[in-house]
Amino acid sequence: MTRKVVSLALGTLTLILSACAATTEPAVRAYLHEQQAYSEIRSGQLELAEADLKRALRDNPTEPTILNNMAYIEFKEGDYQKAVGYLEQARVLRNDDNDEPYILNEARILIANHQYHHALALLSLIEPRRTWPHGYRKMLAKALIHNGQNARAMAVLLEKHDEMSTSGLPFSR
Repeated sequence: MTRKVVSLALGTLTLILSACAATTEPAVRAYLHEQQAYSEIRSGQLELAEADLKRALRDNPTEPTILNNMAYIEFKEGDYQKAVGYLEQARVLRNDDNDEPYILNEARILIANHQYHHALALLSLIEPRRTWPHGYRKMLAKALIHNGQNARAMAVLLEKHDEMSTSGLPFSR
């Protein structure tokens, strides 16, 4: 498809989603805005995505996935503190026992911002668990190395531990 056709299709989809969002319940409107924002994130339109996510948050301020996506945008825009704040909110508000995606995303931000001690403290919440999310071992080792714990990092990298894949949240890709 050409860019013009893709642009036209996205415009049509936006118009349809906007019309649907205007006539539905808040939770449904939030979902529609979030889906539109996710599409915009994938196409690199972070400003549009941020506007849609803010609309989604107005309709559903306690949805962890919306907060996770807001964190991603803030991270990409370089506002690490805001990103961490959104992820901390998401962990508190999650509606299941799976806090690992939010912990991993927050740790990624902290490591990118050279806050290795804080990242290690956060990652230690996952370490005692029977299974580890995919990518956790390397992230933990990096935090350990930057905290002067090279021997422990080596042990983590060499240790046999079950790993499971994480959910499809943007940071996990």
